[in-house]
Amino acid sequence: MDLDGDWPLPRPNPRFKFDRRLPGPSLSKTSSIASTFSALATPVVAEAVQRAQALSTESDAEGFHQLRVAFRKLRALYWAYSPYLGEEATAHATAEFRRLAAVAGGTRDWDIAGSLLEDARESGASIEPLVAAARAKRSQAVVDSQTIIKSADVETFLSDALLCAQTTLQSRCGDLPIRAFAKQRVRLAQRTLQKRSRRAARGKTAYEDDLHDVRKAGKKLRYLLEFFQPVIKGGHDRTIKELTSVQNKLGQFNDIAASDALIRNASFSEVPVEVVEESLQWLQEQKCRRMRAASRRVRAMAR
Repeated sequence: MDLDGDWPLPRPNPRFKFDRRLPGPSLSKTSSIASTFSALATPVVAEAVQRAQALSTESDAEGFHQLRVAFRKLRALYWAYSPYLGEEATAHATAEFRRLAAVAGGTRDWDIAGSLLEDARESGASIEPLVAAARAKRSQAVVDSQTIIKSADVETFLSDALLCAQTTLQSRCGDLPIRAFAKQRVRLAQRTLQKRSRRAARGKTAYEDDLHDVRKAGKKLRYLLEFFQPVIKGGHDRTIKELTSVQNKLGQFNDIAASDALIRNASFSEVPVEVVEESLQWLQEQKCRRMRAASRRVRAMAR
């Protein structure tokens, strides 16, 4: 990512205090917009801080993945509250969330690529030198991710971001109730997903960028439903389950598309060119197959 600047907002003192026990949010239809943001954001921030601290000394791929998920959830939450947070503040915060998510995802990306290369080798491809090189890339990604996460001071950044957002919301929307606002933001996310799904479903096979847009819109809607389910009418468990199913299919395609791009853009000085080409050919075949499966799933959703 090229969004490598820190969020240039003042760091108020005292810092926002959040509960490290990761409590579940306590929400009701009478909760205010401002208090609901705090209740929803606090446990996500606490998890991100705990993950970042653990990963300073560990290299668990799932830990890096969950840290990336936490930043994605914060992006969705800031988007939901952006009408009151303001466009500029939301853009600054989400840019940093995106950057940190990409940093956390570096190790996970090489884990996925390595796993796919293992599959290629088991299917008969002679790519052992590339498999070994991918392991080395993964090791370096761990070092890079840990270094950047440490230098970013995730706890201070998130604590300050949360306090700034909470202060802004208290001044701009006070005690306004959450239900109508939450329903409106969820409806907007639903319309975005429907629009992107229909665009992706126009052809026999969707374009890669269209599938990526559907995946992002689906994630945002699922996170918002999970956040706001206690305060909006109607059960959404079935919708969340369906979205999760679609996301899994799109995720399988994204994994192989991202791995293909990762290997194409990486430098393997000690790996013969023909070995890299063989792996890319295998990945391309799998990519086409998964793209067709993802397209079918999106077309079914768009009906």
